[in-house]
Amino acid sequence: MTRKLTILTSSLLCSGLLVSAQSPRHANPEKMNLADAVDFVRPPIMQITARINPLPGSAGQDATPPIFARLGTGFIVNSGGYVITARHIVESPEEAPTEGTKHLFVRLASPIVDLPDGTKFRGAFGTTEAEIVDEDAQHDLALLKMHQNPFQGEMGKIEIGGRSVSYLHGVATLSSVRDRDGEEIAVSGYPLENVVLITTSGHLATAQAFDTEEVPGAPTLRMPDTANSYLADIHINPGNSGGPVYAVDSGKVIGVCVAYDPAPVVFGDGGHESVKVNNRPIDYNSGLAVVVPIRYVIDMLKKNKLAN
Repeated sequence: MTRKLTILTSSLLCSGLLVSAQSPRHANPEKMNLADAVDFVRPPIMQITARINPLPGSAGQDATPPIFARLGTGFIVNSGGYVITARHIVESPEEAPTEGTKHLFVRLASPIVDLPDGTKFRGAFGTTEAEIVDEDAQHDLALLKMHQNPFQGEMGKIEIGGRSVSYLHGVATLSSVRDRDGEEIAVSGYPLENVVLITTSGHLATAQAFDTEEVPGAPTLRMPDTANSYLADIHINPGNSGGPVYAVDSGKVIGVCVAYDPAPVVFGDGGHESVKVNNRPIDYNSGLAVVVPIRYVIDMLKKNKLAN
């Protein structure tokens, strides 16, 4: 049957946006451990946010203040300031009002800096607006263009501990080679309103997953959808959507995190009857993440003449 997916979006921002990278500290060695891979992948990763401006209220009433929402994660795929993320987070954030205008932003993280007192500085963001330049609805991908390009020095620097440093930026290394079941992989992003990069790791559960769809006019027949995917045994949460999934041993991005497979809560009597609340079944995170293979990202880059 057609897979039921839970797509990942995050929640409202509690504060306004800040305003603008750095090459990875490690060259890409022949084989990395997880810590090396996180350092290698960190610079291209960013948080995707939005400012939603509700329509003005009635005459004489104060204007409704804008809503700031954390939507998910994205990563840079071209030094022209192009970013890949999941389409569903930029198209229809759950927190957005039905009426009003929405402005997308990408937030670049500051590097982690050792301060003279022995502490570390982390968690600041530089922000620039972004716009959608292409979409792939079938594979849940969106290509964004940053209004300010950090590679051109357009996002400025930040003063940390008497040092002037750039916000992190870099171009992700992509690999379209189909990985094998059991390969060690990781996903990094900004789940659950975290303001620092969060990484979870696991293995490729299967490289052969695919969705199915009904054949038109023959509802009892089903065929494989060309939107094939990976399934990973990695626990992900709202805010991870759009983040890079990468091979630990190389740091190369093999896919985009878009959802997780939900599992039903059932009664504990050995049966399979689902637990329901208000006649709606309850699901939980199964621990299987749905990953869009990077070849669909490469196809989008080629289409827009952005592939190297």
